[in-house]
Amino acid sequence: MILCIFCRDFGFATYDPLVNLENEQTFGISDVARRTGLNQSTIRMWEARYQAVEPFRTQTNRRLYREQDIERFILLRSLTQKGNSISSIANLELDDLRERLIGDEMAAPVPGVRNRVLTVGAGVGEVVTSERVPELEIIGHFGSCSLASEQSDLKTDLMVVGLGTLFPELVAEVRQLIQHTGAERSIVVYHFASTKTATALARAIPGLILFKAPVGGDQLRRECLVQLSVLNATEAVVPIDTGPIAPHLYNQEQLAKLAEISTTVECECPQHLAGLLQSLTAFESYSMECEDRNPQDALLHAFLHRTTAKARRTMEEALQHLVRVEGITVT
Repeated sequence: MILCIFCRDFGFATYDPLVNLENEQTFGISDVARRTGLNQSTIRMWEARYQAVEPFRTQTNRRLYREQDIERFILLRSLTQKGNSISSIANLELDDLRERLIGDEMAAPVPGVRNRVLTVGAGVGEVVTSERVPELEIIGHFGSCSLASEQSDLKTDLMVVGLGTLFPELVAEVRQLIQHTGAERSIVVYHFASTKTATALARAIPGLILFKAPVGGDQLRRECLVQLSVLNATEAVVPIDTGPIAPHLYNQEQLAKLAEISTTVECECPQHLAGLLQSLTAFESYSMECEDRNPQDALLHAFLHRTTAKARRTMEEALQHLVRVEGITVT
């Protein structure tokens, strides 16, 4: 048996290459950041300086986190936002962290904190309750989106919806209810749906998290806390531009020719720009494909796709100007 142990004083976790994680879901650091609302630098600092969590390490030194690690980060973040120093709570057990958070929640509510939750559909109402998660303020539960929409003064911060089959017509109902209630974040748990329909729902509703059933009660309650912590975070949310994607000024064949062309000046700018554009174009296509294939992260990949398209168009215009100055003919 091979066992490598890295010193905790230097912020490294114990790594055993024979640890079996096949039957346990793990997450990368970007997934942890998204689900907890913490940035990656804070996650690394809490690990290295306070040993708050010890992730598993792959043979390439990539961090892998478990569900309980994510819960620790959620609890630690919530407690630090309530005035607890990370050094005083980093090494507490999970149960102690939960008790500490419940004790803090018993104090006077913090002004401006958004924690109103509305549940819709079978199953979710019984799982997401204020008795099980004192941090949540349950404002109501309805059997369907249509019944909830009949309430004229229904306002919430987070909406949790349970659906059997996700039909295309239900996408419009969910979206209308979110607009009606003003929910900034929403969680939809569904049993059956086509990938196309699930992706359409993720694209249509900003701040939506999709889960394919079955979803454990602990996981669903934990995700509610994650989404509310995102709402109450002070970090700015990057908006996604919904404008049209700029058309390409150069095709792949033209870029390939420019990448090999010689110029009258002693530099290789056309070749360098053409090479950059080839890479940007490839990543633009890649992010668009990811947007279609992964409903869970559709909004993230939509942002990456549009951001890359903007960068690609800017560099195309720079290349276009250089081509005119150099007198290069591109066919």
